[in-house]
Amino acid sequence: MKLALLDRDGVVLVNRPTNVKTAADISLIEGSAEAISRLNGAGFTVAICTNQPEVARGAMTLAQLENVHTALLLRLREQGAMVDHVFACTSASKNPRRKPCGGMLREALERYGARSDQTPFVGDQADDLKAAFHVGCRRVLVKTGLGAKALATGFPDYVHPFAVYDNLLTAALGLLRGMV
Repeated sequence: MKLALLDRDGVVLVNRPTNVKTAADISLIEGSAEAISRLNGAGFTVAICTNQPEVARGAMTLAQLENVHTALLLRLREQGAMVDHVFACTSASKNPRRKPCGGMLREALERYGARSDQTPFVGDQADDLKAAFHVGCRRVLVKTGLGAKALATGFPDYVHPFAVYDNLLTAALGLLRGMV
């Protein structure tokens, strides 16, 4: 099973200061649908692992979050990109599923029967790389979203090594060339 795991905001979707609460708020990062489509074409199953604490904070309901994810998957599908599932942790506090813990990624690996050492996780924050480290996934940082800022701030030594790309499309191309 070839599996690629992606963070949502800052990797697939443009980060918003108030977060994505409705389908109208969805704005894909340029090239993200093409990246997912290329991964699909190479036999990868693609899934998203995202922290969405707005539900626990009362800023949106679980039904609203599910509507956003349904709209996101449809928008991607319309552009030839297939995301099989969105794993979302709605807790606002420390939780084994919430990144930087690896529970959500582990759940995805188990669902698809994928090996962690052969599965990349693409994120834009230190917590993404930490979660990938905790489950043994290959770590990939993109400079979109909060990635450039995170790169300038630095990372704990234990998350190294990780690959760095400008965006999801260049990361997908690197993965397909065997560089990730």
